[in-house]
Amino acid sequence: MSLSMTELEVHLPDKGRASSSFSAKKPIAHVACHIDNGAVREIVVPVRVGRVLMNEGLPLPLPEEEAFDAIHAIEARVCFNLLTEMLSRRDYAIGEARSKLLDYGFRIEEVDPTLSRAVDLKFLNDERFASYFIDERKRRGWGRRKIELELKRRGVETSQLPGYPDEYFDEDDDLERARELLSRKSIPDGRAFDKLVRHLMSKGFSYSVAARAARDRINDDMDEDF
Repeated sequence: MSLSMTELEVHLPDKGRASSSFSAKKPIAHVACHIDNGAVREIVVPVRVGRVLMNEGLPLPLPEEEAFDAIHAIEARVCFNLLTEMLSRRDYAIGEARSKLLDYGFRIEEVDPTLSRAVDLKFLNDERFASYFIDERKRRGWGRRKIELELKRRGVETSQLPGYPDEYFDEDDDLERARELLSRKSIPDGRAFDKLVRHLMSKGFSYSVAARAARDRINDDMDEDF
């Protein structure tokens, strides 16, 4: 005998408790699915999906399998809408977008097709994202190593980028940016060279670039004294 879903009860998280959480994961909604044999199946969905279920509902009763398929279809729709909303604010790397959607509580079964669709539509493109990200971080004064670490954290493997690193970084350009950073910094007292090098390496510059820039900064300062 086929079973049918007859009722849905959606319970959204308490706003007070949700706002006090320091977890990266977003609160989730709990849904009680009542079956016509008296059973109740408890599922969890992202809060946005819970709100859609509360506002739109389902044309119940429905065969149990069809009802759950309809819930998953709503989740897929909401997942894609959320991704486009995210992308309207800024660009995302594919891996970064995946982590964000999973944190909202979407299932991988909805997340991966959403990402594939966005890639096909050219909404997501890791090469485009990396190119913009690298240029923007270079303007902030970041060095190559720090940029690479941040790209990796966002799910971008630089080894997969065509032409990397030659088309993105140039040692002479790195040296000029390092010199520019130090030109705005006063010469520290005691062990000036070591301190300037450490400062630049903390920004992601290699030791060789940091050392050359530090020597130039110290030499320039000595020339100014004469």
